[in-house]
Amino acid sequence: MNAIPEPSVIVMTGASGSGKSTLARTWPASYRLELDAYRELVSGDAGDQEATDDAVFVLHTVLEARLARGMTCVVDATNTRADVRKYLIEAAHAYELPAVAVVMTAPLEQCLARNSRRPANRRVPDDVVRRQSAQIAAARPGLRGEGFDHVVTDDRLMRLRLLLQRAVDRVHAHHQVDGDHTERARRMLAHRFFGEDLAPAFHWTQLRPNHDPVGALAVGGDEITLAYRTWYPDPLDWGFEAQVPCLGGCSGPAWVPVRSPMDLLAVYDDDFPEDVVRCDRCTAGAAAREAV
Repeated sequence: MNAIPEPSVIVMTGASGSGKSTLARTWPASYRLELDAYRELVSGDAGDQEATDDAVFVLHTVLEARLARGMTCVVDATNTRADVRKYLIEAAHAYELPAVAVVMTAPLEQCLARNSRRPANRRVPDDVVRRQSAQIAAARPGLRGEGFDHVVTDDRLMRLRLLLQRAVDRVHAHHQVDGDHTERARRMLAHRFFGEDLAPAFHWTQLRPNHDPVGALAVGGDEITLAYRTWYPDPLDWGFEAQVPCLGGCSGPAWVPVRSPMDLLAVYDDDFPEDVVRCDRCTAGAAAREAV
């Protein structure tokens, strides 16, 4: 069986480092019940093993809520223990949905190598990985007997095209919503310069032909005005400037270059170097502009 029925409960089964999460991400994000993500949700640390019981409680709660609505669930955890799998099988059958075991086939050496490259808080001790691999090998012949309606190995699932198609569909959707590829590119600038935390707080405020686009980072009553400058000779030097008070005391706005969240924090704290301030109205500011 290469196609997995939907709706169903899809139980990823494999040792740490076997590629479970990579494969799970070929399903839509809303399908995925990831134990590590719930550890992080309840404790702030995805590798906090002491938070496992609470994380399992959250996973079971979400599972039950989705199954009650007849929705597919992809359970992204090692699921090496028979009692854990038994709960998931019974939950699926209670809502008259099939239970599917997806068995990872990565050899132990590959699991250990992948695990070694993880951040320290996500790294599993090697002896645990070996035990998980042995548990999966021992359980694999009897998974049907445990009550799974379907058992399939990861190497039989042709999921890459689904992931590629989803990426293409997302691009098309963005273009349909934006209508203007230039506007789409402009909105991506904030993410490139300032990252995923700050990008949602950014919006463009002035987009006029033949003028530098102007926007703002705004949260509640706090706001930093930003302009994207493209008049440097080298496009690699193009980037944002933040508006600050003119140090010379004139009424015009002054600007300082910002290329990172650290620069933005310096602007917010009035802790930026004075020698980088440029004012369009002051003589010194005009000279600085001409020197660029």
